[in-house]
Amino acid sequence: MLCAQLPRLRQISRGPVGAARRPLIDRALRAARAGEPVEEYLAELGLLNRPPVPEPELDGRWIPAGGLPRTTLPTAVADDGPHAVSGEHVCPRGACSRRERRGAGEQLPVCEVFDVALRFEAES
Repeated sequence: MLCAQLPRLRQISRGPVGAARRPLIDRALRAARAGEPVEEYLAELGLLNRPPVPEPELDGRWIPAGGLPRTTLPTAVADDGPHAVSGEHVCPRGACSRRERRGAGEQLPVCEVFDVALRFEAES
């Protein structure tokens, strides 16, 4: 997904070494904004055919970004407060299949292609 990789692409394309990649990144960005296919650009940039990064698991359970799951229960809290809504943030224009979960206190994920925050989609 171009939008997730764009900040890193821009960073590694700074300066004279990345001068050849910048026009390609710009063309990919224009194509994505116009709703055109970007796979050709992604392949040229070396972003396709990478093995997926496996989700860390422990006995079939997802391990949060902060490390291993708790071994003790948290302090009980009254059930009359606000509840978190589970779901994922998705592409705001439906142009790609990017899906991200946002943890408490984390920054809102942003689509670098359209320069807007990802849209929250609650689980049903």
